[in-house]
Amino acid sequence: MRAAVLGFYMLLAPTVALGQVGGNASEAVAATSGVQVQSTVTPAVIKDGLAPVTPSNTRRDPMTGAIDVFLLPEPGREDLPVIDPNNTRPEAGLLRRIDAAGNAAGLSQVLYDNRDRGHSDLQEMAFPQVSRTRYDEAFTSRMQHNGVAGQFMFSLPTIGNSSTALTRTPIARSLGRLALGDQASALRSYRLYTSNQMYVYPEHRDYDADTGDRLFASAPYFMLSQGSSYRDQPFVEALLLTTAALQPATFDRLVDLKLLAPTLQMILRRTLAGVRNDTDYVSPRAHPPVFHSNQLRHGAAVGFANSITPDTIPPMVQISMVSDFKARPAVDYLPGNIGEVLFTTPSAVARAWRSFDHTRRITVSAAKTEDPNNRPLQFHWAVLQGDPEKIQITPQDGSGTVADIDIKWHDRFALSSTNPMTSPRVDIAVFADNGAHISAPAMISILFPTFQERDYRPNPDGELELHSLGYAPTRPEDPYADPLIWPVEDWRDQIRRNQEGEIVSVTRTWTKTGRVQELQRVPLGWLTTDEQGRPVTQQFLAAQGSKGALSLEARVIGSVSDQ
Repeated sequence: MRAAVLGFYMLLAPTVALGQVGGNASEAVAATSGVQVQSTVTPAVIKDGLAPVTPSNTRRDPMTGAIDVFLLPEPGREDLPVIDPNNTRPEAGLLRRIDAAGNAAGLSQVLYDNRDRGHSDLQEMAFPQVSRTRYDEAFTSRMQHNGVAGQFMFSLPTIGNSSTALTRTPIARSLGRLALGDQASALRSYRLYTSNQMYVYPEHRDYDADTGDRLFASAPYFMLSQGSSYRDQPFVEALLLTTAALQPATFDRLVDLKLLAPTLQMILRRTLAGVRNDTDYVSPRAHPPVFHSNQLRHGAAVGFANSITPDTIPPMVQISMVSDFKARPAVDYLPGNIGEVLFTTPSAVARAWRSFDHTRRITVSAAKTEDPNNRPLQFHWAVLQGDPEKIQITPQDGSGTVADIDIKWHDRFALSSTNPMTSPRVDIAVFADNGAHISAPAMISILFPTFQERDYRPNPDGELELHSLGYAPTRPEDPYADPLIWPVEDWRDQIRRNQEGEIVSVTRTWTKTGRVQELQRVPLGWLTTDEQGRPVTQQFLAAQGSKGALSLEARVIGSVSDQ
């Protein structure tokens, strides 16, 4: 459920429209872009460091809607300097020494893909070997070269960025939220991750002290940088620097296995400031939802990257839901046409806690994870974000392959004792340890509607049950409710239950007007009276307004006159 068409705007220049995409619109654009579904395509050879993206070297994938781009590296590009000769930083000197010894992969087979029309662009001479994408007018005329990545899948390893965001209210959001905005979007991000492509986006107003954490999920599929325009560039440079420092044989094997992006994520996280050992690495310290450039340790990343050998490459964790949330729409929560699954992908899943329950369990398996060298794996589970007192992770076996996760309701919480920014989201990670290296994490995210100000009270057995909740923030200082996830209305409901704990009726109060309505639970919905005092049966649905935001809508499905 989301807006049909969303507009992208350049950060710091919100009045300048750069393009449009939203929901499955990118696939629709691809389908009408003039790119043909062909059985064979002739790859284009990169020339003068420019990688052409034209109708003649592209093919639309009929299954995914993505546009595959076929390219061949430019001969002789490896003879160029691996890094700007004028760069005097210590990490540049270290990379030059590794390269001079013939032990650096370099960047002659790597692309840089800028997706904001040069707004936040890699400096021309920063990495002379890298080639830059150049989009044909067939794509630029449709603004397909702008905004969140995923429309194009390159045949060569790619590092890219886009300093853009959706700034149109009420559904304004960063590319980090758009990239995971629904199942199709999350799968596109996953396909990039497993195709040797890694992008960086600014968190633009989604992770700031005055707004709080507005991200609804975490995933390893891209990196989010703290701030707005240009704050992505330090991470683009760090990713390119790290890639260049890989041993040639390691780079080749990573590309063949499609594990370059997961390995880059692991390296940068493992070498962050303050991450001193493996214990730190499998803790929140190494895995914030958003990264600040002052956390990067470039020299450490170069050295760590060059230490990885083909036979020590870490795996990519793949997870699956053995047991999921089981809440029933219109029964265990109010709206009847919206579920709790935000997305499910092999290395990240996200759920919205709509249920009235106070405590819930999921069971997650990492059994599909395979080590590239058939090493035995030990799995580590960690709470990255959330109240550890309200989350219990219980591995089912000694290797930690499968774990039961018990989670209690979370009100909005401070991220840490040193970071007062608040969040409504729990993040849990699982890592695979092959004895040589610990992998990048797979993520499980659970988003709570903390704006509802739920009131849980103990029942006669001492178990907490929901007593009342609201369906909209009522004050400007109230917690944020993502309008594409949470349908809202000016109601607060007080719940009554029978002796078995089943909900039997609700007293609804309109918070602005004080109007009161009584609703009785019946098999088909809720029995109440209309404005004329006649008995009617209602159901409640999530409905999308003209600007994309969701609201709760009462629909009459039966009345006395119907009998």
